[in-house]
Amino acid sequence: MEDEELRADASYAMQPEALGNFMETVRDLLLGCRATFVTLFDEPNGTRVFFNQVGEEVFVQVVSYPYMGEPSDWWTDAKLVWAARVSRQEFVRAFMRMVEELLSEHGTDGYTRNWCHAFPAEEWTALQTVYTLLR
Repeated sequence: MEDEELRADASYAMQPEALGNFMETVRDLLLGCRATFVTLFDEPNGTRVFFNQVGEEVFVQVVSYPYMGEPSDWWTDAKLVWAARVSRQEFVRAFMRMVEELLSEHGTDGYTRNWCHAFPAEEWTALQTVYTLLR
């Protein structure tokens, strides 16, 4: 997983809380949640990332949806983009590093300028706290 990169877009106009939602999902995994997901809407398509956790391992599935306007249509032509079992710690470290790189490059003010919404500082602090306590 260290060298793999997967990109999924989320419309900041349609879903300004996408990064914060993802942070909450990662925090939930750290706290032992066995199954969760995060949805990234990107007008009209989107991506949903499913997490199923057993012990220290997380099964991650990334599904792309061509149309997310109506929930009843979501599975029409949905496509599995990526799936793998990963170490929870490795996944969380990679996610934390991604957010730290984002902040290093843009800072919270730059995040607001680029994405027209405030950086999810509360969610980031909560994730950092849990991450630090459970290391």
